[in-house]
Amino acid sequence: MIQDRVYGYYIGQNKSCAESIFLAANDEYQLGAGPECLKMIGAFSGGACCGSFCGAVAGGCAAIALRTGPVDLDAHSNPEMREKVKAFVQAFQQAAGSELCRDVKEKYFAEGERCLRTVELAAQILEQYMA
Repeated sequence: MIQDRVYGYYIGQNKSCAESIFLAANDEYQLGAGPECLKMIGAFSGGACCGSFCGAVAGGCAAIALRTGPVDLDAHSNPEMREKVKAFVQAFQQAAGSELCRDVKEKYFAEGERCLRTVELAAQILEQYMA
């Protein structure tokens, strides 16, 4: 399960929220993402580095996109991916109260473990949309 893997990345390797979710999903579902994908997803850490869209959610969205449909299928032509991403974001919003990093961080951040609870919550929800 993704949730079983995120701790190792987030705490064990000091990866960001976005990186941890994406790496855990990549491992669990053998998505085949290379180092350039990890570098790219890192830009969404900390709410795109400004407290906006939660990095854990962004990492989950990227994992769903990579898993859903062939790699040469663009987003406009992939309604299954679009529906899964929308449902994942809505489920996270409902569980956490927001999809914005600054709001979620206020609720879930803890000294010594940063946003581990947020990352674990996103991982738990993401499992439902990776099938």
